[in-house]
Amino acid sequence: MRACWLSWLCSWGILVAVPGVVMAQAERPSIEVARARMEQGQAYYLQGRFLMAASEFEAAYAAEPFSAFLYNAAVAFENAGSPDRAITYFGRYLASDPRASDRAAVERRVGRLQLALDASRTAGTADPPSSGAPERAPAEGAAASGEPGPTGAVVVPEEAPSEANTAPAPAPADEGQGPPDVASSPPPSGTPTASTPADLPRDFKSLVSVRTTPVGATVTVVDAGGREVARGYSPYSATLEQGAYRLRIQHSDFNVAEQDVTIEPGKVYVVVVNLSQGEFLGYVRVVTEPPGADVFIDDRSIGARGQTPFEGPLPVGSHRVWVERPGYAAVEREVDVQVGRVSPLRVDLARVAFGRVRVLASTAGGWVSIDGERVGAVPWEGDVPAGPHALRVESNGMKTWSRAIEVQRGQLTPVRVRLRPDVNRSAAWVTGVFGVLAAGAGVALGVVADEFRRGLQLDRDAGVLATSDPRIDQGFYLTIGADGAFGLAGILGALSLYYALYDPLPPSEGTVLEPRDWALAPLVEPRAGGLGVALTGRF
Repeated sequence: MRACWLSWLCSWGILVAVPGVVMAQAERPSIEVARARMEQGQAYYLQGRFLMAASEFEAAYAAEPFSAFLYNAAVAFENAGSPDRAITYFGRYLASDPRASDRAAVERRVGRLQLALDASRTAGTADPPSSGAPERAPAEGAAASGEPGPTGAVVVPEEAPSEANTAPAPAPADEGQGPPDVASSPPPSGTPTASTPADLPRDFKSLVSVRTTPVGATVTVVDAGGREVARGYSPYSATLEQGAYRLRIQHSDFNVAEQDVTIEPGKVYVVVVNLSQGEFLGYVRVVTEPPGADVFIDDRSIGARGQTPFEGPLPVGSHRVWVERPGYAAVEREVDVQVGRVSPLRVDLARVAFGRVRVLASTAGGWVSIDGERVGAVPWEGDVPAGPHALRVESNGMKTWSRAIEVQRGQLTPVRVRLRPDVNRSAAWVTGVFGVLAAGAGVALGVVADEFRRGLQLDRDAGVLATSDPRIDQGFYLTIGADGAFGLAGILGALSLYYALYDPLPPSEGTVLEPRDWALAPLVEPRAGGLGVALTGRF
């Protein structure tokens, strides 16, 4: 059996893009304009700017000629102290919706307004045509935001009426007349003004627009008591009061789709029904602080559904949502999606207790040590507990570079190092070895010369030393040789020390960059000087 699914747009009236649903390009802007005008009119109404609100409701009617907008305009005129205009618009409401469920109540309301108007005319205090300065739109607050909706379509804020543009949108030609002038007039005593905000009436009408694929399906709206209040063929729109209803979508070639919905006052709802699928859809909105987190729903293996702020349709029911952003602790939540509602999920992300360090050096194959412990080879990137640390980069034949760094929680600390060649110390070793040999020779010569000196002294003491004894010259030359060897050893030792300490090359250099969020980070290879991009993973 072929099933069907129903996706319900939230009360903000943003269209949900679902598989198989294709809407005319001209149709979508008009419903969005009507929605934006409806919301703007509500904002003005809540500020007590009833004439401005009525103008917005008229503009909504010009975009989409639905009776709900006429009814709301009539209510606004009534609160503005313009009973004649309220009567006109209540009449247009009943004319445009002959099967209105509240026809009797509206007719009684019109009768009361007419009696009040007649009484005021008899007393000579009838409401005169308005000619004063129009109400001005507030500087901020109620206008449409201009932010993109979930489908990517941007709703451009409507300009607030100005002194040069306060006329309401014209009525359709078949109405036989245009709307009356909506220029502001002083409200009667007791009427709320901008300084005394009003409450949104519970009897404000809402618009429900049903689009089906394929078109031509029968749309039936039943109230909570089981009474049919509206029926038509898709695409179909109905004006509804606040309350609970059941939508029934029927087509001869498909199963019946039914769903309970709750209508709030003064909203524009759009229902999209694809009769070729098999599940009801709702809507989820995920917002995080900070934004830019990946959103996974139900199955993480298929990848992220998008990044926050995220909005999209989901089957009705309970879903598991994961929110992840590099440098922050992952959050797992349950969200319950209902038809006709946006299920909001707000997550305040907290940074993890560690950070990351990335080390690039001009010489590959060196090693990185943190706090005296070798952690890996260059290039290296890894997790490090937040706080101060001692970083050292070494490589054979290169000068060591070291520095104290501060690792921030949930952030990446990039380090770029240019290692310089170490000085060749072979000359120091050679001169040192020859210095040691010279010192050894001096010691040997000195020992032999000392032996000759003792022998000569013994013979001298015995009185047998001859003046031509060759040992006298030999000892003299040995002593000179020993002194020369010691002098040479001293010179070679000094040269060895000089060669060991002298360093004509500059030291290794390094730069510790400012900590940043762990994401796409541009890096410059110190040796080549080229620009690259490193794509990191997830904590």
